[in-house]
Amino acid sequence: MPQQLRIGVIGCGAIAQIMHIPYLIEHERFKLVSLCDSYQPVVDAVGDRYHIANRYTDWNDLLANDDLDAVVICHAGSHRDSVIAALDAGKHVFVEKPLAWNLREVQEVVERADRSDQIVQVGYHKLYDPAFASAKQQIDAMTDIGFARISMLHPANELGFSPYRLRRGGGIIEEGHQLPGAWEQQIEGQLRGLTGGELGPLVDEALGERKDNPNLKLAYGIITISLIHQIYMMFGLLGEPEKVISTDIWRDGLSIHAIVQYPNDMRCTIDWHFLSHLKAYKEEYAVFGNYERVYINFPSPYFRNFPSPVTIQGGDGELAWEKRVIVSHGEAFENELLTFYDNVINNHQPATTVHDALKHARFIHEMINAVRLSP
Repeated sequence: MPQQLRIGVIGCGAIAQIMHIPYLIEHERFKLVSLCDSYQPVVDAVGDRYHIANRYTDWNDLLANDDLDAVVICHAGSHRDSVIAALDAGKHVFVEKPLAWNLREVQEVVERADRSDQIVQVGYHKLYDPAFASAKQQIDAMTDIGFARISMLHPANELGFSPYRLRRGGGIIEEGHQLPGAWEQQIEGQLRGLTGGELGPLVDEALGERKDNPNLKLAYGIITISLIHQIYMMFGLLGEPEKVISTDIWRDGLSIHAIVQYPNDMRCTIDWHFLSHLKAYKEEYAVFGNYERVYINFPSPYFRNFPSPVTIQGGDGELAWEKRVIVSHGEAFENELLTFYDNVINNHQPATTVHDALKHARFIHEMINAVRLSP
């Protein structure tokens, strides 16, 4: 039996229940010994389901009372305080995106992590999808990229949760199709969840003089919590861009379009659109050259073991051809946890670091500053 990592999970919401906890339970490399959630009924319901006796509503108590090697941090909101507290307690850290909620917070986490000998791996799960490496190899071989396009059509999260039984506490279990609320309810709920409470001052700090614009506030929250996936994938596939040329937002902040400049007269567009009621998640990365084109398509992140097809187009004179590759049915969330284990055991630096998150936070700052607001 391999050496085990004793793990505590901080945050027992949907992504913990759907992905992280089941994989931690399944693999002998891990021993899940404690759970933490700010809502006692949730931590009790999840603890009962997986027979975990050590339960907390304050991560400081978990870090102080449990003999842990590492923590998986996936609670809602900013992760700045919990990551720093875990490092102060001498724990290795796997932290879901976003690392923190604005540029200053990310810089503070980076400064603390740089003073630590502990591993801090950021949960950019799409970079651990087997299709990513295959697509990147094809893109790296292209010699004349002229244009790249990133497109995200995002339905309400409830539609992706439907295959699972989510424990909400107090005996409430959500399963099957959940009808999303009306557009106005969606706006109100997302504003509250992404820009309200403890997050409010952090959003205001990021937006500065434009902090009172509700559309910009919501767009900032969406970029931070969701479009961050498309940002780290763009960096992963194409490298670091030169600058953001422009950013447009509309539909109350839930449609976002950006144009990004790369070296050698290449540009990339990013489109993120919330389309609430159609259960048809679409995420595509397309890279176009004079001689080749490469596409990678991701399924809903909540569906386990769905493949991410890579399509390659090319030609020879009059002949044009297309090849569609299913690289693997391996699950990205599982792969990143197993990689975290290897990084801790062998003291390897992660492929997804806090310094990567800092580059992405700077890009978000530039992207939001480039937003062109309608008069």
